[in-house]
Amino acid sequence: MVGAWSADPAGPIGVVAEGWEGVRGAELLRAKLPKEDLLVVADQAFAPYAKRRPDQIMQRVQGLAAGLLDEGAKALLLASGFASFEARPETEGIALRGLECGLRAALAEAQGRPVVAVFSSSEVKPMVLAKTIRTLRGGGSVTLIERGEDTVTELLIRLRGHAPEVAVLLLLTPSAYTDVDAVRAEAGAIVVIDALEAAADFLIHDIRRHQLLAHHGERSGRITAYATRGGTTGILREPLSTASVAALQRRT
Repeated sequence: MVGAWSADPAGPIGVVAEGWEGVRGAELLRAKLPKEDLLVVADQAFAPYAKRRPDQIMQRVQGLAAGLLDEGAKALLLASGFASFEARPETEGIALRGLECGLRAALAEAQGRPVVAVFSSSEVKPMVLAKTIRTLRGGGSVTLIERGEDTVTELLIRLRGHAPEVAVLLLLTPSAYTDVDAVRAEAGAIVVIDALEAAADFLIHDIRRHQLLAHHGERSGRITAYATRGGTTGILREPLSTASVAALQRRT
């Protein structure tokens, strides 16, 4: 368990990820909180988590979260499916949000109407996801569809076949929300929710509610991104170059 934490408003917002989605999460936060410093750790040395045992993933995510808190992080955004649903770090006194916020946002928007959640089993186990949905009020209205190699048009045709009356489309994991703009452009009357964007919005609400906004004067916030390196033991990090960040952003 990550111990109790006394958050400092001057501290950065930490982002835990397997890869490119961490940089995207930081950009979503920065768009609405431009004066906040952001600290991203992309666990490239251990990814993909789908190939690891659950206990290994749990230990890894706990270690990454603890490392960010040691560097003064005042809040944490979990940008990956495994970190959000299967290896959520136990924290006390720290604002923490993950992709589960997408489910809550989708159900609130749907108000009992059908929801389709698009995900990848390489980013969260279907059984774990289904269990999470069952705990949510209105979860019975959610249909899960795995993202395949289909185009955006083919995906929309497929989901309408599964749920003809679909009102809300939730892009739940990184492979689902990588082309969110294209999905929104073709979705018509279907409301499209990006789970990472929802998680960032929930976290921003928490930061404001707990009066943790940074006060850096006129200075703009900084995004510092690291990738883990070395083997699968320990957590060594190296700063990401501009080129490396761009490569992570392109990775799907």
